[in-house]
Amino acid sequence: MARSSPGRSTQTLGVPFGSGFAIPGTGLVLNNILKWMDLDPASPNVVKPGRKAGTMMSPTQIFSEGMFRVSVGTPGSYGILQTQPQMQLNVLEFGFNIQEAIEQPRIRVYRDRLLDAEARIPEATRQGLQKRGHTVNVLDDWSWVVGGGQGIMRDPESGALMAGADPRRDGYALAI
Repeated sequence: MARSSPGRSTQTLGVPFGSGFAIPGTGLVLNNILKWMDLDPASPNVVKPGRKAGTMMSPTQIFSEGMFRVSVGTPGSYGILQTQPQMQLNVLEFGFNIQEAIEQPRIRVYRDRLLDAEARIPEATRQGLQKRGHTVNVLDDWSWVVGGGQGIMRDPESGALMAGADPRRDGYALAI
């Protein structure tokens, strides 16, 4: 749990309960981000003394004119770096509230032009991607594969806070 002041916190353990070890007497649970390190010497994330693990964790807070606007986070391994901007753009560019932004259909791109697309992505869009050389794997609607976002936003007109939670996975968000 990282905390900057009352009411501002995030857990960055990696998976539930992180490493499973806590620092005695503190209540602080250690993360397990080293699970992403590699023993292959050719890997850019190879284990060696002094090296820090590369991480995809990226809880995000966005401000406009000095005021908090939106914060989103998601689990999902290397898909995090794709799910985060999809949710952010849904708020900032397309004008969705945080719940609508989180519920929009998503894609996840892999190597060699392979991508997963939820079935709610329009057929014409999927065909357009195929014409551009992508292999499109159609997922069921509400697939956990494309993340499980949670977020909070401030309504720019009223100033009210609103929370959103992803129906793709278990979780909830509170705007207090």
